[in-house]
Amino acid sequence: MDITTGVRLHKIQTKKFKDIGISIRFQNTLERKTACARSLLALMLCDRSKHYDTKKKMSDEQDALYGATLNAQTAGYGSSQIIEIRSKIIHPCFVDEKEDILTEWLSFLKEILFSPLLSEEAFEESKHILLSKIKRMLDDPAQYVINECLKLAGKNTSLGISALGEKQDVEALCLDDIKKVYEDMIQHDQIDIMICGDIQEDMMETIASQLNFTPRKTAFESYYVAQNDLHAEVAQQYKNISQSYIMMTWFTNTSAVDKDYYALRVANAMFGQYSTSLLFQEVREKNSLCYSIFSNLISYDAALGVTTGIEKENIEKTRTLIMEQFERLKNGDFKDELMEVSKTMIINSLRASDDSMNSLIALAYQNTLLQRNYTSEDIISLIQKVTREDVLRVISRCELKQTLIVTKEDDAHDQEGE
Repeated sequence: MDITTGVRLHKIQTKKFKDIGISIRFQNTLERKTACARSLLALMLCDRSKHYDTKKKMSDEQDALYGATLNAQTAGYGSSQIIEIRSKIIHPCFVDEKEDILTEWLSFLKEILFSPLLSEEAFEESKHILLSKIKRMLDDPAQYVINECLKLAGKNTSLGISALGEKQDVEALCLDDIKKVYEDMIQHDQIDIMICGDIQEDMMETIASQLNFTPRKTAFESYYVAQNDLHAEVAQQYKNISQSYIMMTWFTNTSAVDKDYYALRVANAMFGQYSTSLLFQEVREKNSLCYSIFSNLISYDAALGVTTGIEKENIEKTRTLIMEQFERLKNGDFKDELMEVSKTMIINSLRASDDSMNSLIALAYQNTLLQRNYTSEDIISLIQKVTREDVLRVISRCELKQTLIVTKEDDAHDQEGE
């Protein structure tokens, strides 16, 4: 239901949980100049407010609401950046009837959303937290190679923009930048409020009346098909690490709303998503070149990535094997059993997700972004219908765009001396 123009309220009805979950998602265009400010704002929103002006007051209020939880995060969905405020409380039927816990909870959320404490002290603390998070990511070689390869492969596209923000951009932020993106978020972002649990209609009416955002006419796209002029580029970087890492990125040319998208999901599962996949069986099990190797769909950008960590002397052999498995898939050089096992793995994962509140909320939000109304059983049906021909067709569209090799710094010195 529409609360007002640009603000939608979604009910996910289920009796599986004793809690009520709420996810408030603010959607705007993903841009480097605002990504870091929005990431920092998300941290500040859940830190304190004008009324709850200390961390202890925030914590005490959540305890008073029978241990209500509150957190925030940012994420990239294709060409959009999402700020999510997520909270959970016990269902009102489990507390004293005299207590209007729902109204108290919504009052707390209103305070967080409409009266945040955007002070210099809170800004500096959140800035330190965000910089620490970025540093941890840069220090983790597996995360580093993924992020750096996507930046290279995503030249001139949203794929190349980190939703978390860049270190130098965060360092350059001031409090006025945060205040500016906050006002823009509250006034102009597309807002989707997802409520999950055993929800009665009067609860929906209460939520709609309490979270009274102003109308907004902006609409933002999320999914797209990434395109640029790169072709099978190879880059090498050096870090102080003990093991080498490889990331390879393909553009799939299949969007998240394409009729072939579910064939792409099956193809990815066959290629490298699970331990039954070609990559895992050939690169790890048969050749013992790595401990872990996996492929991953970046659905909203229409991209696919493969990541692994290996010893320096195995870099070229591993790259060759990865490409050989891709060609096997492309040429149909696989048994039908692999496709059926891969479908089963996807289906089992989908059915398990029905027992997770966060997964149910995520599916409902995907439906909103992709303008559909699928249940997990609908997706299972689409997965089951995928044929060998579908897999060959969708894989044939994929284009290798970028390979990034990250290896230890000593190797750079070795090359200079040759």
